[in-house]
Formats: sequence, C-alpha cells, structure tokens
Amino acid sequence: MTQPGVASVHPPHPQAAKPVQRRKSSRRLGRLIIFEWSVVLLLLAGLGITLLAMSHAPDPRRDADSLVDHMKAALAGRTLDALFGAYPVVSGAGREVMVTMNRIPPKVCVLAAWDLYRLGTISINGVTPQRVSAARLVELCNDGETATMVWSPKSG
Repeated sequence: MTQPGVASVHPPHPQAAKPVQRRKSSRRLGRLIIFEWSVVLLLLAGLGITLLAMSHAPDPRRDADSLVDHMKAALAGRTLDALFGAYPVVSGAGREVMVTMNRIPPKVCVLAAWDLYRLGTISINGVTPQRVSAARLVELCNDGETATMVWSPKSG
C-alpha cells in the first residue's frame, strides 16, 4: 500500500499526442515558390512564342539578295519567276540597258539599292540620287507602300 504523503514513482498518464500543424510562414513560403515558378514558366513561354514568330518573319536581307540576283539574271537574259508579284523588265541595249522592278517593299528596296548602287546607277521612284547614303535610300524607298527601282549597270 501506499503511504499518504509519499509521491508516486510513476509519471502521470501521458495525454494523446496533438497533430503537428504547419506554421503559417511555411505555407506562405510554399505559395511564394509556386508563384515564382509560375512567373518563370510564363516568361519562358512568352520567349518561346516570340522566337517562333521571329523565325517565321520575312527576312529583308534574303529578299534583297534575291532581288539583286533577279535583276542580274534579267540583264543576262534568263527567264525568271515573279518576285514580289512583279517581273524585272529589261529595256534599252548596249550601254543604255536598264532593269526595272516594281512593287519592292521598302526594307528590301533599301538593302537591294545599296548593293546595286555599287554595281551601277540606281533610280528609285523616278529619282536618281546624286549622293547615295543610307538615309537618302530610306527616304526614297519609303516614299510609298512599295517602290519602283531602275538599275543601269556600269559599262565596261
């Protein structure tokens, strides 16, 4: 038997364990991480769409090279397909030969005119510039929605 006033050697009966609750700060951290990853994925998707759109856009440099090749080929008398919905027209003979091309987009006009200027004389929309500069070519080629270019190769 137990004596009164003597403490028991056995500890009191343990209570049922409480479920562990997550702290509010750890929940907020989890939401923040999910939000940040969502923003990163959205930005990557936007970058991918932009790159895809840019890769399918027309390339003015390639079109300008094609225009220069078409005008040279027309001068040589070769049969060509339409470019920009128009065919190059060769007029004159000998030293007075000229190649005319219509419906050239402005960006392509500027690039092709610069290349053709080194090979002869150019006239854009009826104007033959005395001094050719990039700014002058941009001004002449952007005179309308499309441009007409006349090229006379250097003789000799």
